[in-house]
Amino acid sequence: MDKLRLRAAKRHLQKADPVMAILVERFVPSSLAKPSTRRPPYYHTLVKAIISQQLSVRAADTIVGRVRQLQHGGNFQAQKLHALKDAGLRQCGLSANKLRYIRSLSQAVISGELNFRKLARQDDATVRQTLIHYPGIGPWSADMFLIQAMGRLDIFPLGDLVLRKSMQRHYQLTSDSDDHAYLDIAEGWRPYRTLASQYLWAAS
Repeated sequence: MDKLRLRAAKRHLQKADPVMAILVERFVPSSLAKPSTRRPPYYHTLVKAIISQQLSVRAADTIVGRVRQLQHGGNFQAQKLHALKDAGLRQCGLSANKLRYIRSLSQAVISGELNFRKLARQDDATVRQTLIHYPGIGPWSADMFLIQAMGRLDIFPLGDLVLRKSMQRHYQLTSDSDDHAYLDIAEGWRPYRTLASQYLWAAS
């Protein structure tokens, strides 16, 4: 997001939501503190999302580092990962299910069934629907992909536990609040729900 759009997005959030206005003043999302000129590659982002499922950030980063080392560094690449033996990947800390998910994704990319260039031209809903067709990629992984790899501006990753806990804290929601409570609050953030989510992560 360029600086002009970012300023407009922050003004929108501050006007739309008094709680978000406080968060915008008090916190700086990591994506804004250290802006990157290049988004991570598509396949790499999906593999990281699969590895990170149900793990702490620290544990996920450790496994990601081991797998990257096993493929001799760099971003994850379908051909390289597909050529690695199961035993080596299991020793990195991958579960049998996650290994199966990564194998399936790699095969789809190598065969051309999953074409990221074509996918990038689709709207958010189509991208999400396409990705969750593959085993191991659920709504959360698809949302992370849309945010991190495609840079989509209006994604609200409702399934993210840290985001939900941050909203419970700042919006006085209870742990048993249903999804509609979160969605109703987030509705006012459109079309910048991604940025609002990043502020909530920073304020968690």
